[in-house]
Amino acid sequence: MPDNSSSNKRIAKNSIFLSIRMVIVLLVSLYTTRVVLQVLGVVDYGVYNVVCGFVSMFAFLNISMSNGIQRFFNFEYGKNGEERANKVYCTSIYIQALLAIIVVFIVEIFGVWYLHNKMVIPEERMIAAEWIFQFSILTFVAGIMQAPFTAAVVAHEKLDFFAVVSVVDTILKLGIAFLIQKITIDKLIAYGAFIAAISFLNILAYYIYCKIYFREIRFKKGLDKKLFKSMLGFSGWNLFGSFSNMMRDQGVNLILNFFYGPVVNAARGVAMQVNGGVTGLVTSILTPVRPQVVQSYAKGEMTRVMNLTYTISKFSLFFLLILSIPICVEIDFILRIWLGDVIPDHTQAFIIIILLTSAILIPMSSQAALVHASGNMRNYQVIGSIVKVLSVPIAFFMMKYGYEPEWALIMVLLFDAIGLVVGMFIICTIMPFDIIKYTMKVFVPVIPVFIISFLLSWFVHNSISNEIARFLCVCVVSSLSCFVSIAFLGISKEEKNLLKKIIHKKISKWEI
Repeated sequence: MPDNSSSNKRIAKNSIFLSIRMVIVLLVSLYTTRVVLQVLGVVDYGVYNVVCGFVSMFAFLNISMSNGIQRFFNFEYGKNGEERANKVYCTSIYIQALLAIIVVFIVEIFGVWYLHNKMVIPEERMIAAEWIFQFSILTFVAGIMQAPFTAAVVAHEKLDFFAVVSVVDTILKLGIAFLIQKITIDKLIAYGAFIAAISFLNILAYYIYCKIYFREIRFKKGLDKKLFKSMLGFSGWNLFGSFSNMMRDQGVNLILNFFYGPVVNAARGVAMQVNGGVTGLVTSILTPVRPQVVQSYAKGEMTRVMNLTYTISKFSLFFLLILSIPICVEIDFILRIWLGDVIPDHTQAFIIIILLTSAILIPMSSQAALVHASGNMRNYQVIGSIVKVLSVPIAFFMMKYGYEPEWALIMVLLFDAIGLVVGMFIICTIMPFDIIKYTMKVFVPVIPVFIISFLLSWFVHNSISNEIARFLCVCVVSSLSCFVSIAFLGISKEEKNLLKKIIHKKISKWEI
């Protein structure tokens, strides 16, 4: 049996780095959203979200390719080492450059037409929207070309650098939010220009770091056609999943804009900001495990692969509960403190529904890591994508017949839940995956933790009248009840023994 203690320690260290990073990013991002919303106003903030959302529709192309690059980097490091990883790097540069050209061509032609003919944007803000559209394309291209370098950093598990760049990125965006208050030119246009500039600073930082520390990050002319076809083939099937995510997210965003205008887009933008912060913290647990899953699969260590999947799925959901329950219970107070009087209608409901949806997407993400490791993508991506996309036409007809905008997001939640179940059955056809065992190890322990923590938090919410005292008590009661119920009901005997060993080892070091 291989000794995985060093790998497990590396996972723990990287999880700590990413958790610290996400705490900082979350706090700064939430405050940045408040400042930007107050400076731009609800209408301009909604315009920014819907225009950038349209451009990011095409991010499904980049996401599918980036996932493919990440998978091949992880697999080759685990099996063949640096020489083969260099082939992956060189091939990925060709792929991403080609992708950037294709995306710019499509977006410039189709996007300009859609901007002027279909988007609901006040006429006096159309010129600003055009500028934001172009800056969004530049930001998008920078993200495309950064993918090979990000993949190398993650494959080397140098997530401390990843964390530092993310924190600096967030702080710069906060600085921009304050800066645009002082300028006299159009604030929306200036905001878009500065965001684009930050994206190019990010790729420059990644490029310099990779060139200094990773020997395989050396571009060599000549295309490995076999590897090129393999990476495109993998990414081609992965494209279905990325496309469905785009249709689910941006399709609903455009539907809300079509029926309700930019104010509702602003509400969804705020909700997505909250969700991004929360799920970002949860992802700090999942990200360090992905390379280990793929590398262990490449070595044929299936027992470790499955144990990592069970553990990471469950603890990601626990972490989501700890963060989400106080937010949902105290949502009105949090929004008033965060945004002041500028709270778009429907924001409260949007946040709760989107956080519930994340409880479905997080275990789906850990399951997708298994499929990526196997490379057998076709059925999982095609069938799962069809299920996800069904939420969009149903949401359209519900909005057409007068349903409230919340129902569009509820349809996304419903079909993502169906997709989770369907995906588990498909994984069973790819590898030895036991649905009952996964359910018992992941979902069953989470349910009592959620019920106990939510009920106690809701009781405290209804028992205290002072808002500040109530909020603090809800946070304390929610956290304590989660930790206690996790300790007694959420983790297995083996996990308890492992935690005891880790704690005992740390105490022994301190005593020495």
